[in-house]
Parts: sequence; structure tokens; C-alpha cells
Amino acid sequence: MTPEADVGRTTRRQGTLIAAMAVVMALVMAVTGGAAGKTAPVSASTGSTSPACPLGLTGTSYPAPPGGVAYTVCGGRVASFDGTPLDAGLTLPAGGQGALPLMVMLHGWGNSKTDFEATGLAGNGANTWHWNNVWFAAHGFAVLTYTARGFHRSCGQDPASGYSYVNDPACQGRASWTHLADRRWEVHDTQYLTGLLVDAGVADPSRVVVTGDSYGGGQSWLLALSQNRVMLPDGSLVPWKSPAGVPIHLAAAAPQFTWTDLAQALTDNGQGSDGYFGAPPPGPHESPYGVEKQSYTDGLFADGGATAQYAGPDDPTADLPGWFAAISAGEPAAQNNPLVAQALTQLETYRSPFYLPVPPPGRQVPVFAPQGVTDPLFPGIQVLQMVNKLTAAYHDYPVWTALGDLGHSYAANPHALWVTVNNEANTFLTAVLAGQHPALPRFTLTTVGCLPGQPVTTYQASSFPRLATGLSQYTAPGPVTVVSDPSPVPGPEAVATDPIANSGCRVMNTTTDPGVAAWTWSPAHPVTLIGAPVVRVTVALDGTDTELAARLWDVDPATGEQALITRAVYRLTAPAPGSTQQLAFELWPTGWALGAGHQLKLELTPDDSPTWRPDNLPASMTLTGISLTIPVRAR
Repeated sequence: MTPEADVGRTTRRQGTLIAAMAVVMALVMAVTGGAAGKTAPVSASTGSTSPACPLGLTGTSYPAPPGGVAYTVCGGRVASFDGTPLDAGLTLPAGGQGALPLMVMLHGWGNSKTDFEATGLAGNGANTWHWNNVWFAAHGFAVLTYTARGFHRSCGQDPASGYSYVNDPACQGRASWTHLADRRWEVHDTQYLTGLLVDAGVADPSRVVVTGDSYGGGQSWLLALSQNRVMLPDGSLVPWKSPAGVPIHLAAAAPQFTWTDLAQALTDNGQGSDGYFGAPPPGPHESPYGVEKQSYTDGLFADGGATAQYAGPDDPTADLPGWFAAISAGEPAAQNNPLVAQALTQLETYRSPFYLPVPPPGRQVPVFAPQGVTDPLFPGIQVLQMVNKLTAAYHDYPVWTALGDLGHSYAANPHALWVTVNNEANTFLTAVLAGQHPALPRFTLTTVGCLPGQPVTTYQASSFPRLATGLSQYTAPGPVTVVSDPSPVPGPEAVATDPIANSGCRVMNTTTDPGVAAWTWSPAHPVTLIGAPVVRVTVALDGTDTELAARLWDVDPATGEQALITRAVYRLTAPAPGSTQQLAFELWPTGWALGAGHQLKLELTPDDSPTWRPDNLPASMTLTGISLTIPVRAR
């Protein structure tokens, strides 16, 4: 690639960051519903049962919403373990007596404590429906919501008010920047604030529950696997106790649509696998180095830049700007850059639940984990690989999951789905806090309702492979040659399936982008795809480094339209040109009812930007022996 081409690509990418930031914020607000308008407060002097606010917080009391109870929201900033001020909210039910069960609700990336704050039990109608501060106050909980370290008024930036950490003396001289969900910092913050509430007599130390979506969900998983230990900034572990020395026990966790391996989620090499339905066993997630999920990494970095305080090179444990620049450089620089190795080590060691030891019996925290099958940021493999690891160690590990059309763009987050999911979540939580085993199947999967008249069905099973009842296989001989272009011009399909620029179900006129290999098959009868499709292909690689992206479409010949079912990417490397490799990899798991007369179209391409960063190194691949295996349920 010429220097001029490199400059052109950089300029285009910088230009997209601003647009991406706006789009990411819009997508996040679409899921979370944003900060709802507050119900008119009741004067504190008129409610004799209004609870007193602890920790120097200031309270405002509100009347009971329909179906709920009157409550007080206490707000203000509370110093964390290192003195960093965190913008906190504490919701207390009127008439609550003694130490209450505590629900800690952690927000998504770039957002604030308002994510799970609502004015009614229905919340935003999606992930906070019957799962918000007012709902849990109505059920006798104290509810802690706070803005994560380094964001908004917790030493970040708040564009709405003009606040900035730069002008806040309380943020200076401390590691008050975002550490990206680090056990030593963000998770420690949650544990410390919980301890303060225990010492204040507000929270019952044996009935602490944590939940969160996306960024907050990753922290919820980390807390669930921390075995009630606190990781200090130096990496050492100590028992979780309040500042006054009271032992604290996490009773349950409910992470929503999040990661278990953060590095894999952002730079995927395609070797993650659930091992079901003839899929290959899982390989190492970090070797070879994965393909950057460019559209999302660009958008997330820009989004954080608007509301966060980023560290710099002086903190190698949280150098997000340096990591982003190094990863964005692509091949071969990224593979050889010490900053990339540093980033991967930090993400795996301190921010990825998948790499934590599996807790033994007696230290296992029950987990209920909703995950998306249409979420390209944190696809379903993130939860399946975690459940597999836990249950491989202990077959009766207390973990449950619900999968469906939820999470980040392009998930639709339908209200009816979230009603089902959060009803299960509340059933789970009620049982756990009562000391009972939740009467839930380990896996619930609801199929995607993308197309007009497409059946939406919920299936349940004790194990993920039992959701499917059979396999269908489709083959093609090849050969087909595809060529990697270091500076590709995205075709209509690639543009339409960019998850940052688009949201919702990806339907378009039937077409195939230039240079993309495609095969179409017609199933003999309607089936429901339920699980992860497996692609097998023999690749003759003329080059040393490339990527092979896969897209699976539902094609309707009657309307001339196609809908994206699922996708994935795989990194190929070789010591020298001229290698031949037998590939087998999974597409992301999903649930999809294929209509009568509809066709399946598989596409393989080395260029699927802007979703995936194009490889800097030119290469060509000759593909033969193509097969697609899909787990199905007959209808």
C-alpha cells in the first residue's frame, strides 16, 4: 500500500469517527431508553416514612408509581477507595426497615447512572422493563446506581452540563480515568461502595445482587467469578469486606448482553467455538491475532472520547488511546507491536471473565445471563463459551441464559422478548434469594422475528445442543478464487450490514458484492435454524496473512430480497505463500425460521469492511470443498 493510500485511509477513518460517535450514542439510547423524565417529587417534609439518605447524599422523594411504592432517590458524589469521586444514586423504598437486599445496577459504555433509573415499573420497555430502580424498590430492595469511574461526573466529561474532569480538583492526582472495566479499579469501586452501604446499615451483606448491560454486564460477570475477593491496584487479592470489616457475599448476578472475553469480542480470529453440531473444538482466542471489529472499535472509542477521561501512556494498564492506535494499524504492524501485546494481556487478565478460575462449590454465585443472537458486538458465542467452561468443571454450576433478538445494533430488542427474558430473570432472582434452585431450563432461545410473518418461537432445553433436533448439510465443489484488496471499496452488502451505520433487521434487495464468492441452496422444506452454522472449506492461500469473512443470508425469490441471518470472520496465516489449509469454523449462533420457498445463501470474502478491518497485506484464496452445516428444528 502506498503512503498516499495509507493517508487516505486514515483520513477517511478519522472522518467516520465523528459520525460513528453520534450513531453509537443513538443506538445506545435506543436500547436503554435514555434518561426518563422524572415524576414530580414529593416534598420530603410531607412523607414521614421517607428514608434518610446515607453517605452525605441528598434525597428527593417520589410518590408511588402504578403498581409500585413511594421511594426516595438519594444523589451526590461519594469518594471511592482511592478518593476518586463517583456520581452515585441510591433508591430506597418508603417504609423500608433495617438492612435491605441491595441491587447494584451498572450502566453501559459511555453512559451514566441513569441507565437503570426509571419513573415506573415498565422502565424503557426493553432491558429495564421490570428491571430498574423503581421496580426493585417496589420489591423491597435498596438500589445502587452510579456512574463508572472516568465517565460523566465521575471524573469524565458531561457535555450536557459542561462538566469536565480537567476543572475538577477532586479528580486530580488520582487514577480517576476509565480503566475499561478493570477488576483492580471499576470492579473494586462497586465492592467498595457496597461496603459503605453495608456499614451505613442500608445493605444486607449476604443479599447483594449485581446486574448491568454491556459495559456493566462485563463487570457483573467479573464480580460473579471473583469468589468474594477484591483485587487491589497492585493485583493482590483480599477478602471482600466493608471498610468496617464486615464480610460481604454476592448472592446473584445478571449480566445483560455483554462479553466474557473482551479481546476476542473486539479482535476475533474465528477460533471460538461451542463445539456443538460437528463444530471444531475451540482454539486459542488470541493466536493468531484476530481481525479488528473496525466499525465498532471506531465507534466505541469515539463515543467514550465524548464522555470519558482516557489515560495516556503514563498508565500502561489502561492506555486506551495507545491501544486503539496500535490495533488500528493492522497487519503486520499490529501483530508485532508491544502495545498490542500489552493490550491483549491486560484485557485477558483483568477484564475478561472467561480467563478467571472456575469457582468451586460453596463459592459459586448463581448467574442469569441474557445474550443476543443478533448482536454483532457481543454475539452469542460469548455466553456459550462461558457456560461451557463453567459446566465442564461442574456440571451443575448455577448458570442460566436466555438468547434472542436483543443487545447492541442490529438487535431489535422487541418489548415482548424482554418481557419473557426479564420474567425469567425475576423468577431466577426470587428463587436464589429464597435459598431455592430456580425452576428454569438452563437455556432459553427465542427466534428472530425479522421478516413479515416470520414465526417467533421460544425453545427451552437443559443443554444448548438439545435445542436442535437435527442437522442439514449443503455442499459445493468450487473452485472459486477471491482476492484481498488492502483498500477495498465496500459493496452494497458490506455497507448495508455495517452495524454502526445501520440498525434493526438487515434486509435489502438480493445481490452479491463484487469479488465475493457465493453459493445458494434451496432447503426441501421449512426449517428453523437454531444454533451456530459450521462452514468447512479448503483454502489454497497465496499470501501469508488474510481474513475470510462469512455471511449467511435468507433469500426470498418471491420478493427479490435477502435478510442477513448471521456472520463471522476467520484469520488465516502462513509462514510463506502457497499453503493449503482445511478450515472449519462457526458462524455466530442464532435462531431463525426459514420460510417456505426461501433459500440459504453463503458468502465468503476476504473483504467485509467496514464491519471488519481489511487486511493490509494482499493475498488470494482459492476455495474448494465448501460445506455448510446448520443445526435445525423441523416445523
